[in-house]
Amino acid sequence: MSVSSEKGKTLENEVAKLLKKKLGARVSRDKRSGAGSHQKMDLNDYFQDTPLDIECKNHKAIKIKEWFRQAVAGSGIGRIPTVVFTSDDEVLATVRFSDLVDLVAETQQHRVEIKRLKEPVLMTGAGAIITPADIKAGPARDQWTECRGGNMVSPGEKKCLVKTCTVCQNKKVKKVKK
Repeated sequence: MSVSSEKGKTLENEVAKLLKKKLGARVSRDKRSGAGSHQKMDLNDYFQDTPLDIECKNHKAIKIKEWFRQAVAGSGIGRIPTVVFTSDDEVLATVRFSDLVDLVAETQQHRVEIKRLKEPVLMTGAGAIITPADIKAGPARDQWTECRGGNMVSPGEKKCLVKTCTVCQNKKVKKVKK
């Protein structure tokens, strides 16, 4: 193998390793990478764990337009053509700006959905779902008082609601003057 093909293979393996580690993607280097004139990508993402079709380039001279045209020609329908290349010992990527915005918008939608799913949900006996936004403090809650043990006393009641209260032992509680 030539030095240039070894450089390309090294970058392809590095990108595949990073995608596996960070995303759990089942990607691998296409063994036919760099061979023939058929249109294909450098990384094989058979299970489409990522929305990206990746073309890797490890050249000294950067030719983004040419490389991106190659990536577009080889990418599948509904996939994002991506060029991954090295520049000054740094691995960079090129995608269409509209595709980048779509990815960020999708990420934001997922964050909102995750936040919503983390909120507590209550279900009534009838099966109706109550969200925290639906719960409002009722006027009767303002009228509740506490016994000396810190337990609630309902409005109109004179005794602690907790039968096992050791402080007041369910005795009459002094009325609170307003």
